[in-house]
Amino acid sequence: MKKNGIILALAVLWMGCEESTPVILFNTLELQDTAFVLSQSEIPEAEYRGILVEDVTGVRCVACPNAAEVASQIKKNATTNPVVVFGLYPTGLRALTEPFKDFEDLRTEVSQSIGDNIYQFTSLPAGGVNRKIFDGETKRNIPFSTWASRANSFNGEKSVANLNVKIDQVDSDTFIVNTDIVFTKMPDAEPFVSVFLLENNIIHPQDFIPNTIPDYSHQHVVRKAYTPYNGIPLIKDQNTTMRVGLKVLRGWKIVIPDGVDINEASIAVFLNYNDNENREVFQCTEESLK
Repeated sequence: MKKNGIILALAVLWMGCEESTPVILFNTLELQDTAFVLSQSEIPEAEYRGILVEDVTGVRCVACPNAAEVASQIKKNATTNPVVVFGLYPTGLRALTEPFKDFEDLRTEVSQSIGDNIYQFTSLPAGGVNRKIFDGETKRNIPFSTWASRANSFNGEKSVANLNVKIDQVDSDTFIVNTDIVFTKMPDAEPFVSVFLLENNIIHPQDFIPNTIPDYSHQHVVRKAYTPYNGIPLIKDQNTTMRVGLKVLRGWKIVIPDGVDINEASIAVFLNYNDNENREVFQCTEESLK
């Protein structure tokens, strides 16, 4: 009875945590977790800061294709700073997200979590850039007509961390994802790492003006998260001190869900903060599985 009481108390404490606290996932096997400090001469030049554009969308939303086009053009037109686009299909607002009959459901709970907790969306389309609250704004959710200008504001900016991702295939649906991260400057807060699976060219009808497009090709669709939506702490060892030159190696074995075309899939990894006031993504990259 005493043991059960302790477990119950811990469960209550866990449920009382702030929304930003990551949860533990058991569907990903961590293979590598190493951190050490480079000498001054080994610290590489800072890389350009990646730009994450998150598009909260739905298949029955007539304005959503316009937002998707804006996001795709930002990625297409990127020059110095790489761009990663997330197409987030939430489970809520069913009048706008309910899948068409006989077509695959693109909705995910992680998309709903991002929409709820990052963007506090109440309608579609929604979203923002690098999870940042920009000057003059009061929230991260901003009109898609402003995404391009907000993304352009990062052009030429270097990140505080370099992020390199290497992917190796183990078998038909299992991959090893290794990340190599070096801090060239001090981050603003504790860094978190987030890992997602994306898929392109999914054919599913899409409401648009004036008619429904029966063979609409959905891009950058978030299919799965291998971490919580807001990431996991990058540095697990409490004895590791954040400093310039810190190199962190993290790796995971991941399984691709049934129904995902590996030839159209990629892994997106980003580094982010997870404070209530600062959820910014400060580096991101995307690597194809094939």
